[in-house]
Amino acid sequence: MVVKKFPNGDRYEGDLEDEMKNGEGTLYYAHGGKYEGKWTDDLRNGYGVNTWANGNRYEGNWKDNKKHGKGTLFYANGGKYVGEWEDNMRSGQGENTWANGNRYEGSWADNHRHGQGTFTYADRGKYVGEWVNGMRHGHGINTWLNGDRYDGLWRYNRKHGKGTFYHADGTKEIGVWTKDKLDGQPNDTTENENEKAVSKNQIQIKGFWLNGQSFIIVLMPKSSECPYLTLAREFCISLKWEKPFFDRNNDHCYCNHCYLKSWNDVIETGEGKYVIPRGWVRLGLHIDPVFMKTHDIWNKWIVTFHGTTKIAAQSILTHRQFCLPGDVLIDGTKLGIRPGHIPNQKFIYTSPTIAYSSSLAYSPIYDFHSTENNTDYQTQIVLQCRQMPDSFKIGPETIGAGNNQICPHIPNSKIEYFTDRRATLLAYGILVSRHQVAERNRDNVRIEFTRQLNKIKVRYDDFTTELSKIRGNDIKQLSVKIEQFKQEIHQTTIIRMINYFTT
Repeated sequence: MVVKKFPNGDRYEGDLEDEMKNGEGTLYYAHGGKYEGKWTDDLRNGYGVNTWANGNRYEGNWKDNKKHGKGTLFYANGGKYVGEWEDNMRSGQGENTWANGNRYEGSWADNHRHGQGTFTYADRGKYVGEWVNGMRHGHGINTWLNGDRYDGLWRYNRKHGKGTFYHADGTKEIGVWTKDKLDGQPNDTTENENEKAVSKNQIQIKGFWLNGQSFIIVLMPKSSECPYLTLAREFCISLKWEKPFFDRNNDHCYCNHCYLKSWNDVIETGEGKYVIPRGWVRLGLHIDPVFMKTHDIWNKWIVTFHGTTKIAAQSILTHRQFCLPGDVLIDGTKLGIRPGHIPNQKFIYTSPTIAYSSSLAYSPIYDFHSTENNTDYQTQIVLQCRQMPDSFKIGPETIGAGNNQICPHIPNSKIEYFTDRRATLLAYGILVSRHQVAERNRDNVRIEFTRQLNKIKVRYDDFTTELSKIRGNDIKQLSVKIEQFKQEIHQTTIIRMINYFTT
């Protein structure tokens, strides 16, 4: 057995081969927790037990450092999942028991209840039927504790389509349901016509009026309640920001259910265009109606995005103005100039695409645990803004993307806006993204670094072999090979990750 200590504080006790963890061994994490089991080329492979610092514990099979195959995850709060895994997510058949007594047994896909399954509520109610992305969707039977029962079609967790509701007193309602409400008797023609009307009316026009005059027109698909929107609200509640910051009338979800793939990716607004932030959820922010009308921001100002931190965003909302480098934030720290920007030049940076504003150089990742579904997420926040036209300058990307195109709709050479005029920017929404995770981002970065370092080593060996075949006096050919190697290394994932994580 070999004992090896790592610079980050981790300690490994077990088998080593070629300086990598291979065979049986135990890795003690510096931040708490450990993994005890089988390894292949520094990655958890085979059967093993991982305990996290937060108290979660997984016993089962692994593949390339991810839960894969059959295994059991014990949650620190008393919940448990027993079943199949794929690529670190619950996929296949499995049973999840929550700490509150709820239990689901059935099919999973990408960490969601998906397919056929049975959900038993802690109060002894039950749903048996079809699921899509964690929601009752398709045909299913829901029985409530009081004896009521619904047998019919569901859509996004609501009774929607043909169905029968049996009341406990013996009466029943039969017909076509829309968003939990009974419309009338079943009628195929009516239902089809409704679907057509929805498809034709994908864009909703919403007007706001003040003193008898309209001053805002929003062309945007209308959102219904969505679990992603609910999750984003839970995240914002966890920030403990002041309630007056928010305005639910301006909430909007851009998930694939609420903003369909067939809808436009680029929207013309004001005197410019912006790229739809697909996959994000917007929580509306309160806007001064007088300022809104005076500047006619909805018709004349363009939409931009501002990547930021939680503290900086809270400072912006508290002081009702954007922060410039050197400003003191609400926690007492000063906002600095990001590496890659010109020293001593203080600007506010925005972009017409969230693909740029959400880069880690601007928008860091935060860990978030949802008590609603007992799931760990990694989240980011970006402010959605209205910005006065001709009040800013346009420049190229400064995050080290190189030749990699950041957004298919905006060229890298015109992707960053910058201004020193605070009053020309107004935040009207905080955009939240969420990605389900089972481990800390630090572990994922370490895994990818290991993979990419191995790739670089192999390429370096090939490169030295190629150099040995070049005649010493052929300087031009030698220079070409060296430049080619530099470009290949620059394009590797690890170099791009280093650029992101060090800025």
